[in-house]
Amino acid sequence: SISAEPAHARATGVGEFDRVLGGGIVPGAVVLLAGEPGVGKSTLLLEVAQQWAVGQSTPALVISGEESASQVRLRAERIGSLHENLYLACETDLEAVLGHLDSVKPGLMVLDSVQTISMSGSDGVAGGVTQVRAITAALVAVAKERGVATVLVGHVTKDGQVAGPRTLEHLVDVVLQFEGDKHSSLRMVRGLKNRFGAADEV
Repeated sequence: SISAEPAHARATGVGEFDRVLGGGIVPGAVVLLAGEPGVGKSTLLLEVAQQWAVGQSTPALVISGEESASQVRLRAERIGSLHENLYLACETDLEAVLGHLDSVKPGLMVLDSVQTISMSGSDGVAGGVTQVRAITAALVAVAKERGVATVLVGHVTKDGQVAGPRTLEHLVDVVLQFEGDKHSSLRMVRGLKNRFGAADEV
C-alpha cells in the first residue's frame, strides 16, 4: 500500500549533473557536493537551481553563507540564471535558513556552504566538526520530513578531504566530488556514494 512515487528522481535540467545523480534528484534526498574552493560549485548549483525553477512546479531556494545577495545576483545575471521562481537568501544562521524554508516552500534547496552555517545551542565554532555534523543532521531531518531535495556545498581541504568531518559522508544520501584544473575548461563531477543509483558515474 506504500506509494513509490515520492522516490522517483526529478530531473534538474542540467543533463550531465542528472546523469551522475542517476537521472535526477530525489525529493527529500540530501546531496553533498564537495570540491576545492574556486572550482565552480556555486556557479554549477546556481544553474541547477535556475533549471529547477524553470522546469519544476516548485520553487528553488539558494542560501548563500559566503557571498552577499548582490554578488550572487551578479553571477546569476552573468550566466543567465534569473527566474521568478528562484529565490535567494544570504544567511549564516540555521534558524533563519529554516525560516526561509517555511516561507518559500521550495522543492530544491541549495546551501552554499554547510561550513558557513552555525546553530545556537551546539558546541564548537562555525565550520568545526561538531557544528557541521549537527547542522547536517538537522538539515537531513528537515529534508526528509518535508520532501525537499537538498544540495549541500562542502569545501575540500588540500589533501582532498571534505573540510570538517568525513562523518558528513555518512549522514547524506549522495556524495559528489567536483574537480577540475583551474587552467582548463573541463570540470568533472564524480559520484562517490549514491543511495538512489550507481556511484561510479563521471
